[in-house]
Amino acid sequence: MNVKKNMDILNSIWNKNEGNSLICPQCKGTLTMIQLDPILDTEGPYTPYKTIIECSSCSFTLETESFTILGSVKDFDEESVELGSWSPSGVRVLSKYKHVLNPDLLKKLKKSGELVEFIIVNNQVVQVIG
Repeated sequence: MNVKKNMDILNSIWNKNEGNSLICPQCKGTLTMIQLDPILDTEGPYTPYKTIIECSSCSFTLETESFTILGSVKDFDEESVELGSWSPSGVRVLSKYKHVLNPDLLKKLKKSGELVEFIIVNNQVVQVIG
């Protein structure tokens, strides 16, 4: 499956207006994301993992890569979000990613400066934990 098609499928999984739930694009069931083996990547400050996204109700499965970042929202617009975080070596990092997050959530996080964990799949922020 090509990267564009994967991103189209991933965009359909996370719905900005429904709490960023993991929703199966085939049957609307619940999806589970499983991080497997780390992928050696010397370019990024975080360790990406081979990731499987699968449905608990049907045969939908998608292989991709993902990682998490503990950080805060520094700025955002309709398409992208800038996160302030730390690399594994402790260096302060500002990173900009595309996102599928609810703008109200981003406003709240930016105003509070709260540290939360962001799930990034195929270099797109898809969910906030915390």
